[in-house]
Amino acid sequence: MSSHDAVTDAANQAGPGTDSATVPASGTVPGTDPGDKRRWIALAIVMTAAFMDLVDATIVNIAIPSIERDLGASIGAIQWITAGYALAFAAGLITGGRLGDIYGRKRLFLLGTAGFTLASALCGLAANQEMLIGSRLLQARRPR
Repeated sequence: MSSHDAVTDAANQAGPGTDSATVPASGTVPGTDPGDKRRWIALAIVMTAAFMDLVDATIVNIAIPSIERDLGASIGAIQWITAGYALAFAAGLITGGRLGDIYGRKRLFLLGTAGFTLASALCGLAANQEMLIGSRLLQARRPR
């Protein structure tokens, strides 16, 4: 049976007045699969993690005057604090994806989230600009 025949059969089973484009060839209604809800939850969790990366960058940019004043950070150190995160993040992106393929995406995601949280605490506890730069680089290098 061709895929066209399967769609036509599904449309005939759906009855008159039913849009055949909304009935898949399998005859099931989209959105009723129990795994479908889990996918939406997973999407929400991943989007929240991506949002946290943006919030982190915004917080650092807002805190730059305080970092300069309290830690005596130079312009070069400020550049490393902001751009170093992006550099380390980009460098670890492909490696983290491959590690997720090998060890499991969920495991790596949870490990990465815990690493991000611990590195964020280190950033908050930084006593000098060098510790802050190192903590920011560590924060970006967690597995994804």
